[in-house]
Amino acid sequence: MGLFGKLFGGDSSIEGLRKAIAQKRFVDARLLAEKLAGQSLSEVEAVEVEQLRIVSGDGLAGLNLDEALGLQCCGHFEQAAEHLNLAQEQVCSTELRDKIEQALAAKPLVPEIASAEDHRLEACNSCSPQTRPLLNDEDANFGDAESQLELILTSYPADLAERYVHKNETFKAAFLLSQAGQDEQALPLWQQVEAAEQDDLYWFELGSLLGRTGNLAEACPALEMALEKNPELFLAIEALVPILIADGDYHLAEERLQQFLGQGGDPAFCYAQLTSLSVQQQEFSFAAEYARQAIAAGNLDPKFMLLAASVLEHTEALEETENILRKLPASGRGCGGGTNLPLAEFLLRQKRELGTILDTFNAACREDPENPRWQLRVAQTYLANNWSKEGLKLLKMVVNDPRLDSELLQEAKQLLAEQQG
Repeated sequence: MGLFGKLFGGDSSIEGLRKAIAQKRFVDARLLAEKLAGQSLSEVEAVEVEQLRIVSGDGLAGLNLDEALGLQCCGHFEQAAEHLNLAQEQVCSTELRDKIEQALAAKPLVPEIASAEDHRLEACNSCSPQTRPLLNDEDANFGDAESQLELILTSYPADLAERYVHKNETFKAAFLLSQAGQDEQALPLWQQVEAAEQDDLYWFELGSLLGRTGNLAEACPALEMALEKNPELFLAIEALVPILIADGDYHLAEERLQQFLGQGGDPAFCYAQLTSLSVQQQEFSFAAEYARQAIAAGNLDPKFMLLAASVLEHTEALEETENILRKLPASGRGCGGGTNLPLAEFLLRQKRELGTILDTFNAACREDPENPRWQLRVAQTYLANNWSKEGLKLLKMVVNDPRLDSELLQEAKQLLAEQQG
């Protein structure tokens, strides 16, 4: 069974495509639709594949549009533009394209939430003052905050979003500041949340903030508290495991991941984390198996696929390595045909398809002239093709390029010594 058969299961690739669409795995669906489009299909099948390709493209574009609108409302206009540009590349339908173009042309005036102020109010049933955080009236009012909260929660599961909606004002204000990347302003607010409101979501949000700011010693207990209050809060596991790995607590990280799997947690996430964990412990045979399981579970994140390919190549599973690399897009923007650079470098190590990869490396030199990595790859390809004169001339130039990083410089020097030896 091929890689796509492993990914989607079943005998029919078109059935796998339908399944991916039904499960809203739009990245998987688009990759599979593109692969199927190049195969021999009946007229009916070709029409269905094209329709599902459009659905997957619009699905991805819709997700990026929603993310962009949320970022605009939080004042992150440059990040929003990145999502909108990506949505423009992915969209297929005219109606959705119009919405994306409107968002690109718009100049949102929704203000950011400023630092919350301490405002002393008398309680109705007590003479003692209570501390209640309020949004700065000059920057935002409650209606604006509610609108921003609603936008952010559109990407949350319905049951979880409902819980956030019913939180008190202190929690919501801290949450919005965290979402806006203003962790320093958010932390004092989180610390003001009353004990009665400190549930699993509170400890998850606080632990995540502490992790983002590098306070690992306090982040882990906070996230563990979230899991103690709600063992099925998978968001807390997803936040906790990378922190444990970063802190070097590999045993507990693995224990938590296995527990997460046992509870029905996302296998694509779990096996990817177990892959990373095994690599850091240099247990490459385990890492390779975990990588296979992560990909079989549908993890097609490009960064993870590069890690998986590296692990599998290290264990000499070369056919699997090539299959994974061929799923990566041919350019950083994810469009167009041809050979992507990681695949080209792999094929160079195998001394295969040298004419094709030479074109790829030459194109990279034109597109990224400040990076001597690609000149080195061209030189290596020349030499692999036994074009010694051209290869040696270019290699000598690259060795003297101060922009070449240390690892590649060592690689170039070793090759030059072999050629001159």
